[in-house]
Amino acid sequence: MSEVSVNRPDVGKGSSWLTAAGVSALAVLAARHLIKRRDQPLVKLRDKVVLVTGGSRGLGLAIAREFGRQGARVALCARDDEELRKACEKLAAEGIEAVSFPADITDAANIEPLVSSVISRLGSLDVLVNNAGRISVGPFDSFTHADFEEAMNLMFWAPVNLTLAALPHMKGRSGHIINITSVGGRVSVPHLLPYSCAKFAFVGFSTGLSAEAHSKNIRVLTVVPGLMRTGSYLNAEFQGDAKHEFAWFGLLGNLPGLSVAAEYAAERIRESFESGHKMCTISLPAKILIACEALAPEATRTAFGLMTDYFLPSSSTKQTQRGKVLNPALNALFQGLTALGRRAAHQWNE
Repeated sequence: MSEVSVNRPDVGKGSSWLTAAGVSALAVLAARHLIKRRDQPLVKLRDKVVLVTGGSRGLGLAIAREFGRQGARVALCARDDEELRKACEKLAAEGIEAVSFPADITDAANIEPLVSSVISRLGSLDVLVNNAGRISVGPFDSFTHADFEEAMNLMFWAPVNLTLAALPHMKGRSGHIINITSVGGRVSVPHLLPYSCAKFAFVGFSTGLSAEAHSKNIRVLTVVPGLMRTGSYLNAEFQGDAKHEFAWFGLLGNLPGLSVAAEYAAERIRESFESGHKMCTISLPAKILIACEALAPEATRTAFGLMTDYFLPSSSTKQTQRGKVLNPALNALFQGLTALGRRAAHQWNE
């Protein structure tokens, strides 16, 4: 018995048309939203209560200064009481009132009390800036499981826990979350693996939260800075061949053209916040690196592999040293090339 052929509709072709129509509709809605947002007034910082973690030095202090200049009421959080005191004094010298809230945010038990203390003392919590971070530099073999765990606790779980604690106090009114991630959370650079792992997770959390919190009138800004001259290279931790790790990292982090001033970064963050943006990528080198990774991942990975094989130190010693300890051992040429970084360290309490 011969088979009878049956003409069936091309289901795949129909679903493709439906998918294309859905994508087109979303694109139109997104474009209309962006046009509408462009005509909306800027978000005002005056009288808003802004909590900045890692606010006692570096970029956190620069953000506190920038926001305070716009009339925000600034709450600074860090572990060290003395650093917080110095930061508040620096801000007070410019007429900016800041209140210190010492806390170790890697301990989940401290999160709710911190949020409650800020609200109790300042009356509300309008803007949370998740900025606290720490950089460890060295080859993969020099890191232990504890290094990865510490990085995740500080730069992923701490901001996640703080966000979860802050959101209930922001619902029903306009609330803002600013997450300071890193280009290291978009492109994994050699010898920064624990840092990049934490920042990749943080980028995923921040960008995903931005979409889901939109309907609740919570704005989430994901900040992706490249290299910045904050002086933080002196407080970074170096493993393996620590002296040479410090040398390459210190040079790249402080040369003009490759890095930007902390003041510039803080201004870009403030402008993006006021304009209601969801993403803020800071510095041209960071944008180029992200584009290279997206458009030519094989070539980018190959280049990083060659850099690791031929230019970066290879020692796997697990002893950790801070940049401040290593800096005096470097020669006059290094000191001259990193002069802007040392000046930034003095300015930003590093």
